[in-house]
Amino acid sequence: MDLAATPGHIAGFPLLMNMRELGGIEAADGRHVRRGLLYRGGALANLTPAERERVDGFGLRRILDLRSAAEASESPDYVPRGVEYLRVAGMYDAVGNEMDFSPAAVARLAATNSRPMRFMRGLYMSMVRGNPAMHAIVECLTAGKSPLYFHCSAGKDRTGVAAALILTLLGVPDDVIAEEFLLTNAYRAELIDNPPFPLPGFVESAELWARANGVDERDLRAVFAAMDEGRSTREEYFADEFGLDRAALAALRNRYLA
Repeated sequence: MDLAATPGHIAGFPLLMNMRELGGIEAADGRHVRRGLLYRGGALANLTPAERERVDGFGLRRILDLRSAAEASESPDYVPRGVEYLRVAGMYDAVGNEMDFSPAAVARLAATNSRPMRFMRGLYMSMVRGNPAMHAIVECLTAGKSPLYFHCSAGKDRTGVAAALILTLLGVPDDVIAEEFLLTNAYRAELIDNPPFPLPGFVESAELWARANGVDERDLRAVFAAMDEGRSTREEYFADEFGLDRAALAALRNRYLA
């Protein structure tokens, strides 16, 4: 795939950083997400001077870090001068602890879950129900805290759900959201397609390696199902979960679509 030809491609960063913007994506009403407002990707840690300069050029107002406290402490973000930094964990376990996706934590997770892919799907679905990070995303949008960079460690799971939430809110069709979501597998293809031999101890198969380093469309479809459960429209979901009525949705779409 020629990633440079995709709407949100940003040159000058390693592909594994999974960085792109949502600008240029077409909504159902024919408008497009405004460029230069909504950026997604991996952590802003260990950037080169040239990469820091490129991040400075985004003109960010806020960075929203979806990592756990442990992940953020281990690899702190680069925060340009004058930019607001907010960390709100994007995933939690069944008892409310922040999910940590460091390599050691992933190994423990795999060792204690006999069906890790199903477990991950459940985590995806839980993100759109009473999740503080998703409420922080909506607060950023309604408060006009853009340009916004939102991220986790690899910019794929927590960030992928956050991007899907934003695009759903802006009226982008599910299939278009899925195309954007699956770009992660193209950005991270070198890693996904070249598993080590032997596989790490917590990875039982090449399929699990691919899922651990990429994304699965079935997880995203489960997120949509979680939004729709017990509701006849997505507008009902945004009203129930975030208190956004039709007028508020229309105002947000007018702000972020052109």
